[in-house]
Amino acid sequence: MATRPTGEHGEASLQPMLLGDTVDRYMLWDAVRGIDYLTSLPQVDSKRIGAFGCSGGGAITALLGAVDPRLAATAIACYITNFDTLLPALGAQEGEQSMPNFITSGLDLPDWVELRAPRPTAVVATYSDMFPFAGARSSVIEARRFYSIFDRNNAGSPSGTGSPEVPPTPAGVALNADTTNQIPPIAALQFITGPGRHGALAPLMGYIVEFFIRNLKPGTDASHPILPPTVSAGAMGSQWTPADLPSGALQVTPTGQVATSYPNSETVFTLNRKRAAKILPPSSRRLTQQKLAEAIREATKASVRPGTSIFDPALLVAKSGDFTLPSSTGIDLHGDLFVPSSPGRHPAVILLVPDSINGNTPIAHSNKLRFESLAAAGNIVLAITPRPSPPGTDDMKSPILGPFYLLSLRADLVGRTLVGMRIDDVAYITDYLASRPDVDPAQITATGSGHMGLVLLHAAALDPRLKHISVDDVLTSYRSLIDAAMPIGAPEDIVPGVLPHYDIPDLVQSLGPRLTETDLLQGTDDLSQSSTPLATLEHRP
Repeated sequence: MATRPTGEHGEASLQPMLLGDTVDRYMLWDAVRGIDYLTSLPQVDSKRIGAFGCSGGGAITALLGAVDPRLAATAIACYITNFDTLLPALGAQEGEQSMPNFITSGLDLPDWVELRAPRPTAVVATYSDMFPFAGARSSVIEARRFYSIFDRNNAGSPSGTGSPEVPPTPAGVALNADTTNQIPPIAALQFITGPGRHGALAPLMGYIVEFFIRNLKPGTDASHPILPPTVSAGAMGSQWTPADLPSGALQVTPTGQVATSYPNSETVFTLNRKRAAKILPPSSRRLTQQKLAEAIREATKASVRPGTSIFDPALLVAKSGDFTLPSSTGIDLHGDLFVPSSPGRHPAVILLVPDSINGNTPIAHSNKLRFESLAAAGNIVLAITPRPSPPGTDDMKSPILGPFYLLSLRADLVGRTLVGMRIDDVAYITDYLASRPDVDPAQITATGSGHMGLVLLHAAALDPRLKHISVDDVLTSYRSLIDAAMPIGAPEDIVPGVLPHYDIPDLVQSLGPRLTETDLLQGTDDLSQSSTPLATLEHRP
């Protein structure tokens, strides 16, 4: 299903996002309940509970340490970096590590560490990790300034400019390689580093164990590093497994998974569906046009106001052929333009497509036929791809998440959405056509399929200049995605927090006779086949 664990996290994150939640809601709550359980055991000292995690476990450990003050000591491995270094190098990760509006809210990964202050925290990093070490070091430098407010033992070495001196990256295992001064072992903030790639923690285990002994067993002599067990050279990464373990030794349920071991087990899907039933209105809200427009802009973050664009006069008389529509944001939109040779004003059609109509795919071929049919009917036709234009090549966390999942996470982090940016593109495209001297601005229509059709539903609800839109193979409602056990190809359509504001039927109701829609899809359908063209092409003035 998911190719790798982060793909499963991504899939589980989609439905909570529709309610304005994240999958972390459930992961973090499980961790909090784990502490609840430990504190209930008579043999556990509730004042001496620690948490340690690596990679995705490091992410949840960071969140848990920040929000639950019962943790006496926390070590976060191979997760803490900063977005300044992460986004250019590795990019957004997955739903567990990418919360909508996180960066826009002024937050960054060191904030999880700073929320722990003044409680003991160790940031653990490896020099060749995919999570950039430079970002981890910068985050510790920032957090050290915060921790030093509580205890000067945490302070780094200042330089003459007031900025900390950053030593070169060590060659081997090191403590506190973010500063040139000596940080005492009793300091609450420790930076444990060593060579290797993601998860290569074996050489660091002595220092990690020492950190926990010092902070969870006061009075124990942990003044010297504890040597880790001897391991082979090939066991230095995250794939090492102790020898001679019988099959199933690490399983705590019969099958190794809760969902397949116990009947009626809850999952993120079932819990989220129950939550939706409690917090969402039972049916469509019948919003006024103004309220719906406000709700769309609030949820999608679409910001372009129709009719406000200004274009180069030479662009307004462009002739048939390859076409590039430059924007003030520096992102060019690419497509194909057809202009009839006859004089006067003509109807215009926006053909919103996921990729060039001149490509070699079945979708491209079908859209090319659609383009030619609309042109033969005497229309000015602009077949154009909204952002990203042309499409990018982001890594797929899972085939069922599709190629735009990580790009949508980048948008979410900075308070935007892929749907909203595409709505802005349609408004800009409409501005262009309405500004051309050979276009009848009272006869601008649009057509699109799948994900592009959903964008047009939003755009037309905001822009009355689109006199009619034709869409097909479009998701019938976001609510139907809540009831899909495993959505396929959904990320391009996801708008975080949309359902408390509106649903797709609200868009349809607002458009009335301006809309023709066919072959609607439920959330349980495969949404990845997103641009099967309309079976019948008909220009509607």
